[in-house]
Amino acid sequence: MNFFRISGIVLIIMSGLLYTLERGFSLISTSLVRAGFYSGTMSGEVPQVDVNGFFDNVFVPLFLFTGVVLAIYGFTKKA
Repeated sequence: MNFFRISGIVLIIMSGLLYTLERGFSLISTSLVRAGFYSGTMSGEVPQVDVNGFFDNVFVPLFLFTGVVLAIYGFTKKA
């Protein structure tokens, strides 16, 4: 296997894993805020906590872009 192919694929997988973990923990923290609001029987509007997006963590797009570039270079490069 080619070094660039492996590096590109690993970076793409790490980007997806990092994004999934960050999004999951963000959803959990949002649920905790809402649960605390409801359990305290507070009056007023329910807080709207935003879930992290794709570009909120700088490493996710960086790893994805670098991985795609390395993978394309690795697959198109002649051995």
